[in-house]
Amino acid sequence: MAEHFLTKTQIELRQCLEVGGGLALESYPALLEVLRTRIGEDATQLFAEPLLSRGNDQAAPSVSWYTEAQGNAQPFGRLDEAQQAALSSELSRQLRPIRDLMDDPDDGALIANALYISDPNDIWSVGGVPVIINWGMLPAEMARDAASRSDHYGRTLGRFLPLAAAPPLTETERASRQNRQSKDQQAVSSAAPVAGAAIAGAAAGAGGASLANASSTQQEDETNAASAVPPSAPPPHTDTAQAPAGRVPLWAWLPLALMLLLAGIVLIWLLIPGTRIFPDRAANRVITDEAALGAAQDVNRALEQRLADLQTALDGAMCIDDGTLLMPDGRTIEGLLPPDPNDRSDIPGAVRPADRTAILPPDPERVQVPDSTDPKETRSLLAHIEERTAIVLAPTPTGLSSGTGFFVGPDLLVTNFHVISGQGVDAIYVTNKALGAVQQAQVLKTMGPFDTTGGDFALLRVPGVNQPAFAVLEADESLRLQSVIAAGYPGDLLQSDANFQQLRTGDTTAVPELTVTDGTVSAEQNFNERTRVVVHSAPISTGNSGGPLIDMCGRLVGVNTFVKQGALRNLNFALSSGDLTRFLADTGALPQVVTQTCNPQIQRPKAPETAAVIAPEPDTAKPTLPALAPKSE
Repeated sequence: MAEHFLTKTQIELRQCLEVGGGLALESYPALLEVLRTRIGEDATQLFAEPLLSRGNDQAAPSVSWYTEAQGNAQPFGRLDEAQQAALSSELSRQLRPIRDLMDDPDDGALIANALYISDPNDIWSVGGVPVIINWGMLPAEMARDAASRSDHYGRTLGRFLPLAAAPPLTETERASRQNRQSKDQQAVSSAAPVAGAAIAGAAAGAGGASLANASSTQQEDETNAASAVPPSAPPPHTDTAQAPAGRVPLWAWLPLALMLLLAGIVLIWLLIPGTRIFPDRAANRVITDEAALGAAQDVNRALEQRLADLQTALDGAMCIDDGTLLMPDGRTIEGLLPPDPNDRSDIPGAVRPADRTAILPPDPERVQVPDSTDPKETRSLLAHIEERTAIVLAPTPTGLSSGTGFFVGPDLLVTNFHVISGQGVDAIYVTNKALGAVQQAQVLKTMGPFDTTGGDFALLRVPGVNQPAFAVLEADESLRLQSVIAAGYPGDLLQSDANFQQLRTGDTTAVPELTVTDGTVSAEQNFNERTRVVVHSAPISTGNSGGPLIDMCGRLVGVNTFVKQGALRNLNFALSSGDLTRFLADTGALPQVVTQTCNPQIQRPKAPETAAVIAPEPDTAKPTLPALAPKSE
């Protein structure tokens, strides 16, 4: 059995061609042996190995396809032009030796059946190697119609292995094909001597024929001249011009000529720039900014890859006896391998490594990260995020502006510049559950506004606190499709938070609930010449500004800053961790910078509850906030 799962397709059994009393798909071992012995080992990878399920009352028939080829797998239609050209050339090269096998009396029927596929996109590229799925199949009822089969073959494998007629499915068709080939060969053989003699004779007689032809031509000219009859005299000329019978007089065409001339003048006038009746609005819809175009293309590529992964997961997912849903790669939907029955420690609640590009982001409550107080111990990612993230409050003349921040040092917190811009240095406050109560903050450094500086950062000092800080990830490889968590205090949820309402009325010990959302990284790109951004799918909104974007190992990968709203989707943007470290370079803030790839550790379901986080004793002297209406950033 081939090792690598490729895809799974739903089929109708009547699509499957029959050979030797059974389905062609079920003769895969025989096909493999023919290709290996008659062509070579390399040819055995061309046709994917099928695992047929005939279905039942609850499930339709399906085929799971496997291959020995390794590497990124994509259907032909999803390849770019260069990749399609390379794959086409390689596929044609591999198919050519197969053509002669169709005439084999023993194996020809199986080979011919295998050359029929359902759709042009049943040709896949696996690491640059062509692999064919859904072979031995035709759309229902087409097998009986030779003309339809020929047309279908021409649109599928016939593009890479042209044939005078579609591959024969019956012995009658095969005999007819062989007779036609035999007659063609005989015609070519008999025509060759005749053509050769004619050419040789023409070459040998070329010199003598020239004189004979010249003499004959001279004699014919003299005879023709002697027997020539003088032409009859022209009719006498008359002054009255009359149109031949049945023809329109010339003057009748004058109105049409004038209309055509007028239409031409109007058309030329309309083509002059600036004189069109309607303005050209198409130019306004074209993306002219290269950065914006690149951003859109990156996001689209990531979405296409995500769609392909989800479709593969949907087609190949299966449930095992304990009810666990396994993906085609053998992992659970959150990236864990099934429990090992031979490992007594692999029990519910055990912490195990997981795939960093899981189909769905895992529950942050069960994702485990090293404990900052004891690296040998672990704690939940959710608790890790909660004690490092804080709400940022800035009283304004019209209300209470709020945003999000996170600690990069024991008493140093980062947020967005636009969250605190316009406020005095003594009017910024922060709080979270670990702090226990509102703390006043001082502004140490800012960079903004974004439109003019390319940055949107503010560094605050919170005197007298000693908080754990996020490590900052500056990855050596792409984060695309990796799971991430966005943490913050979105304004729309604060409106229904009872603790926030108490905080607004002056209760400085009331702490709003932190909101976390999960998603995946769609793209990493240069937003402009000064700014690097991370585009992700974890939903954020007003109030998340300045909050952290965290990977599944608890490291900071970006600072959530703004959202671009579209007709079909919103794009969530975080300023990159690299831009943040450059902003902090001359401030004395020394966050831990790491580059290692994240290898998530996840606790199996039904794990015992983790210990509660003990908050430090709050300071007795706390500032009082004005009772004002909220305004989130």
